[in-house]
Amino acid sequence: MAEWANFGIVAGAAAATLVGLLFVAVTLRVNTVVTTSDLRYRAAQTLALFITVLLISLLLVVPGQPLRLVGVELVIVAVAAGAAMAVFDRLASRATEPSVLARTLGVISLNATAVLLIALSGAIAAAGQRWGIYLLVPGVVAALVCGVVNAWLLLVRLPAIK
Repeated sequence: MAEWANFGIVAGAAAATLVGLLFVAVTLRVNTVVTTSDLRYRAAQTLALFITVLLISLLLVVPGQPLRLVGVELVIVAVAAGAAMAVFDRLASRATEPSVLARTLGVISLNATAVLLIALSGAIAAAGQRWGIYLLVPGVVAALVCGVVNAWLLLVRLPAIK
């Protein structure tokens, strides 16, 4: 698994940087995000995506872990991330008047795809199949891209509340 350490470092650095972007986006539009429950939960989903990538990156840089153990850990992270995404999605969909932006974020989301690829990667790796870990790459990329799109839309598409 040592050969995956650099991927973990790069993915972790990207996710940490994007957490900063998300905080900037939410801070700049804090009045809108705080007063709109569906947007709050969509922002929380985005944060959960980035935290998922951060956790994966930490697992990849732990020295000496066998492939099967990393696989089990990836499945656990994916299940936790999937549960968080489902809870935030359910809470966002309960909004009495969901905003157009929140509906858009819900429709174009790659959250489920990212989590599924991460879980599949972990399950295959846990079964001892080395090729399974390669599914982690599109899963991490999907999580980062979805998070960037969400953060960007939160930053540029929210109307200011006066």
